[in-house]
Amino acid sequence: MQEVWLTPERRIKAMHATSVQGVEDMISLGDLHEAGILRNLLIRYNGNLIYTYTGSILVAVNPYQILPIYTAEQIKLYKDRKIGELPPHIFAIGDNSYTHMKRFSQDQCIVISGESGAGKTESTKLILQYLAAISGKHSWIEQQILEANPILEGKLIF
Repeated sequence: MQEVWLTPERRIKAMHATSVQGVEDMISLGDLHEAGILRNLLIRYNGNLIYTYTGSILVAVNPYQILPIYTAEQIKLYKDRKIGELPPHIFAIGDNSYTHMKRFSQDQCIVISGESGAGKTESTKLILQYLAAISGKHSWIEQQILEANPILEGKLIF
């Protein structure tokens, strides 16, 4: 096997400006490669911005702390808003799914995936909390939805 050495000019590239400051939607990254994506997520994470879009996909980084971004005010803020109108948030995904279900009378599915400890269970609870809150004023419906979570998780739906 022949050894190949890269000149410094070929190893190091100037960063695009979007990679320095971070972006809400990684589709708009100037450096759309693994290092650029990871840097963007790190920049946002360091600013307690744990949600980032990649188009209509939401990437969440577990903050391992409680952030004040899941209040009733946040629920009201994201209700009836299109993805991209407000900063990335799990409530935006919940609202998008709910809106499409109501508008087109079609079932919806939200896929939540990740490694162990990534926050899948917490994300599921937050989606259910959001859907229960916006679906009506009947607190018993909200309670039923939230109590269904352990059953749904046990059936590996999430």
